[in-house]
Amino acid sequence: MIRAPWRGPGPSRGFTLIEVIAALVTFSLGVIMVLQLSTALSAPMEYSARTSSIVARAQERLDSLEALPFDSLTLGTDTDTLTVRGVRYILTAGVTEVTGVLYQIDVELAPSVTGSGPTFSATSYATAAW
Repeated sequence: MIRAPWRGPGPSRGFTLIEVIAALVTFSLGVIMVLQLSTALSAPMEYSARTSSIVARAQERLDSLEALPFDSLTLGTDTDTLTVRGVRYILTAGVTEVTGVLYQIDVELAPSVTGSGPTFSATSYATAAW
């Protein structure tokens, strides 16, 4: 039996240096791909979380206005600022008269710097008792 000169006498045991390096390179490429994937997914997940937060805040404001009796609603616009996940938002709530017995309630949440986050708006109506 002829043995390769780099193997030495006796049975072959273990891995060669080339095999170890190839395994480390393959493992490293896998780790890099996973890190790139997690980085790529973090921005859309943050955007979704921010969207969920502003929708909940706007809906709370809309619900609080809808819960008021019709005679207690004040016509006009109210503006407030709040911070959602590190971004400043402007909350605008407005009540306008459609007819004498019908009011339109608009709520909008928009970032104070255009393009820095999602926006949300909702509209509802309140009616007087017949």
